[in-house]
Amino acid sequence: MNDIEKKYNLINNKEENVEILKQEIERLRAENKELKDEVENLTHDELTGLKGRKFFTEKSQQDVFSIISPETETENRKEGFKSVSFLFCDIDYFKKVNDIYGHDFGDEVLKEVAWIIKENIRKSDTACRWGGEEIVISLLGADEKKAVEKAERLRKTVEEKIEEKYRNNPKYSGLKVSLSIGISSFESGVGFEELIKRGDKAMYLAKGEGRNCVKTYSQVLEKEKAERNKL
Repeated sequence: MNDIEKKYNLINNKEENVEILKQEIERLRAENKELKDEVENLTHDELTGLKGRKFFTEKSQQDVFSIISPETETENRKEGFKSVSFLFCDIDYFKKVNDIYGHDFGDEVLKEVAWIIKENIRKSDTACRWGGEEIVISLLGADEKKAVEKAERLRKTVEEKIEEKYRNNPKYSGLKVSLSIGISSFESGVGFEELIKRGDKAMYLAKGEGRNCVKTYSQVLEKEKAERNKL
């Protein structure tokens, strides 16, 4: 093989290698996009744009752990967060909204409520679609008192904003959208799972006492005590 043939083969090999590299880059780009889509699906609820339940659970477990274990160096400790509260929000009579106005409009209301909540919480807070018409919010650094104040503002804002948006549309005459909100707040020795159960109980207390209101787990305990005393 003379020098010219050697150079020709070398050039061909280089061109082949470049083409192989291009194909490999395209393959990796496609895989990367698939992975990003999977992560997006895991961390966000497609309908509302809120965080997904799995992401929320993992993050909140870490938040609670960082508060329980002050020796653990985390971003939350650096920011001085020493408490956390959870707001369990349920859209009142949501089934009636679907039945009267249709499921497409029900989805629209759910998205609107989610948007209002996102616009009215801090970057350090996290809101997720827990399931159906339930939205759960974590408020880092908020004790029960602060959580109640925030929940009341959210409840009023959702009611006012939805009423304002649809009040001039005769198609939705009589539409009323409100939230029942239950609150559980961090206590020493209480883990994430128990806090979620407490928030759920507080939300059901709110629904059982007229809806469109805010109740805390402390009030759940007070009611249980009062009922025991009646026996």
